[in-house]
Amino acid sequence: MSRATKVTLGLRLRRRVETLRHYHAIADVGEIARRYFPMNAFDGVLTSLGIVTGAYFGGVADPRSLVGVIAAASLSLGVSGFYGSYLSEQAERARALRELEESTLSRLGGTDIGSAARYAVFAVASVAGFASAIGGLIMCVPLLLQPVIGVGTSFAAAWGVAAVELVLLGVFLGRVSRGRIIASVVKLVLAGGVAFGLSLLLNVAGV
Repeated sequence: MSRATKVTLGLRLRRRVETLRHYHAIADVGEIARRYFPMNAFDGVLTSLGIVTGAYFGGVADPRSLVGVIAAASLSLGVSGFYGSYLSEQAERARALRELEESTLSRLGGTDIGSAARYAVFAVASVAGFASAIGGLIMCVPLLLQPVIGVGTSFAAAWGVAAVELVLLGVFLGRVSRGRIIASVVKLVLAGGVAFGLSLLLNVAGV
């Protein structure tokens, strides 16, 4: 690849990034993504926490099977989070654009406003899908190390990872709301405790 070609590609990439930043600002994507991310990540963590807890007390210790179940559940949540958010955001953006067109008596689909709306739909859906999947997938790491660190330690580490994720989400929400971070953390950790307890009760009941 010649130097001129590299320079041209670099300029195109820079312009593309600047355009996306422009759309990002117009559509106010940051604020909306901040709402989707913790909500979907929370779902992913609690789902995987329930699976890990149920597997441990149910006597399922095979790391490959367990990781496969968690990965499948996390990816399914990711797909669900992406498409659910995509369809919801698309409907909201389409309505807002139509209302704006009616008030301005002009077509806005080909303008920056229309392009920003389409960008926002994909960007928000991507954040939601990623958050849903990554929350659970991270918990697979200690389980994959089970042959090295042992069964008990790997499960304890997975629970620890879940607790850390909930704490970080609590800190994130606390900072976003500019409220009490500790209170936010406690609420999410308690939710994790409830999920843990329910999974334990179900196994004790033989469900």
